[in-house]
Amino acid sequence: MARAIDDFKRTTISLRPEEYEALRFLAFKRKTSVAGVVRELIYEHLEEEEDIRDGLKALQEKGDTMDWETFKKECLGL
Repeated sequence: MARAIDDFKRTTISLRPEEYEALRFLAFKRKTSVAGVVRELIYEHLEEEEDIRDGLKALQEKGDTMDWETFKKECLGL
């Protein structure tokens, strides 16, 4: 479902020309706007940050006894 424009907060960013061109190319490939690509990238980054926080919290709750392979299986479902 599309969001109403009132649901968004407007911001301005400055990019180097090569960054902007990379975003334009990605937007063209995805058939969306540069703003849409930026929103998607921000969302993905925030999701990764949340996963990392959850992982660190899980390690603390388990008393730091979990190895990486167990963490991937139990906490990340990998």
